[in-house]
Amino acid sequence: MKPTTIRTLFSIGACLLAISVASAQPENLTLDMDFFNRQKQTYQRWLDHSGLGKVLHVEAIDVKEQSLSLYLGFPYDDIDSIVRAWEALKREFEAERPISLEQQLFYKAVNLMEVRQSLVDVQIYDTYDLRQEPLFFRGIYFEDGEVQVEESNPKSKVREVSISPANFKGMKGASEAQFRQAFSRQAVFDKVLEYARKRYGSTGCEQRTPKVRVLENETVLRFEVEDLCREVLTDEANPLLARILNSCCGQDYNWVKRELLSFIVTHRELPEGKGFLLTIEIDGKYGSGLYEKVRRGGYLSMEADFDDYLERYADSFREDLKKVVLK
Repeated sequence: MKPTTIRTLFSIGACLLAISVASAQPENLTLDMDFFNRQKQTYQRWLDHSGLGKVLHVEAIDVKEQSLSLYLGFPYDDIDSIVRAWEALKREFEAERPISLEQQLFYKAVNLMEVRQSLVDVQIYDTYDLRQEPLFFRGIYFEDGEVQVEESNPKSKVREVSISPANFKGMKGASEAQFRQAFSRQAVFDKVLEYARKRYGSTGCEQRTPKVRVLENETVLRFEVEDLCREVLTDEANPLLARILNSCCGQDYNWVKRELLSFIVTHRELPEGKGFLLTIEIDGKYGSGLYEKVRRGGYLSMEADFDDYLERYADSFREDLKKVVLK
């Protein structure tokens, strides 16, 4: 082989190697910050145009060398409105499309940002106030060949009761106005509170005095019941030492866990005279029964260890409350 030919082949090989090395080096996304900021505004216009902007808006974008995160937020401050708005938006979207809402949000981000899907994620929080712990979270990213979704939700149990005029035998023939007056928001809230005070006014547990404390009673009914015993944790036993002392020393110690239940009740009239929707949200905590009063921070969420108990209790409470309202 002639030397000139060898030099020519070597030169071509060196060029190909240089191209290969250059293409293997990862791109630095921060070099295109101006483009990404413009696309962030384009993403917001897409949200608005598609109807998703009534619930979601672009909060921020975070671009690093090898990752791009798009943060979305809500136009509400309270977690109840956020959860209801998200669930309604997801139902509406997925009723008309073959993909999930989370997939659509992710695919659009990848398309507009023009970045490899493995480098993009979409994150949604209920709050971006660093002084508060987020209660609602969706993390959407691409892994193992498909879109993945991580989620975190408020730790509570939500149950709905839909009540129509047909449920009330005594209201047959009554006008829509009469029905609405008889079962207005305040009338229903009064029934709920009356039932709660009656139900939790006494307990079969010794040395426990449950109290119903109303926190809000206008557009939303909120109340707490503290110092409960075996209400949710029905098979909770008195600790062995307490039972021994009661047996041998004639004492009456009750160290069964103290329970604290929080309720949020909402009332929404349904369109076309179809009645109203009652939503009941229950959050449960428990604390040591060794002390007469559980200090701040002494209560633990039932969600972690007693979720099944709380689920069953929420179902039972919904049915009991429906009977009370229908009386």
